Amino acid sequence: MNSRILAWVVVGALGLVLAQAVQRQLNLVVNGQAQSSKAIVVGGQTYVPLSALRALGVTAAVSGNSVSLSGSLAGGADQRASLEGCLNEWLFNGIWRARATKVEPTEVNGLKVWAVTLEVRNATTKTLEAWNAGFKDLSSLTLAFADGATVRNDSGALGRDYNDKIYNAAIPQGAAVTAQLNFPQSRTDPPTKLLIEMDTNNIKQKYNLTFNTPNPSLRFKLDCSR
Repeated sequence: MNSRILAWVVVGALGLVLAQAVQRQLNLVVNGQAQSSKAIVVGGQTYVPLSALRALGVTAAVSGNSVSLSGSLAGGADQRASLEGCLNEWLFNGIWRARATKVEPTEVNGLKVWAVTLEVRNATTKTLEAWNAGFKDLSSLTLAFADGATVRNDSGALGRDYNDKIYNAAIPQGAAVTAQLNFPQSRTDPPTKLLIEMDTNNIKQKYNLTFNTPNPSLRFKLDCSR
């Protein structure tokens, strides 16, 4: 047997061993976004590719026979571990599907505002009162800018659309609602992120439902589109 044939035999044998060792493949979702790569289960342990860790902000380096991992969540009062996506990209936390579809400067009752259009879908088999199923009051909505500055909606008049159509609404299973989230336009440069903090407490007691992630809050990057 020459060396080339021997090499192919070895490669084939290794592939067969690996195929037999992999018990199952799992679809991989990172920050609410489906990935083309798969997770695998081997010997009862679940393994994910390094690309998934890098997507979570983990630095991964391979050197020789070692893999080095490092990283942590960015700090700051308004930085929260969240699902993240661009404009027109659906995020899913196990209860709600949501996407931001537009951000624009406009006026509401004569006040200049930054308006973000938000679409929310009930992904469960129950009618949900949003305020009892994750959504919080206006203080949970934050608009962020490139330099890290933030602004919240502290006006009842500007928050009426959010309160009426989402926070105080009973949303049937599979139904979708769209609301305009308005923030005072204290500066002219466009915002880069919309942060929506979710409440994980009431939904279990009220509906016996849980989010499919420990960090169900939503972060929309307003400066990119999918």
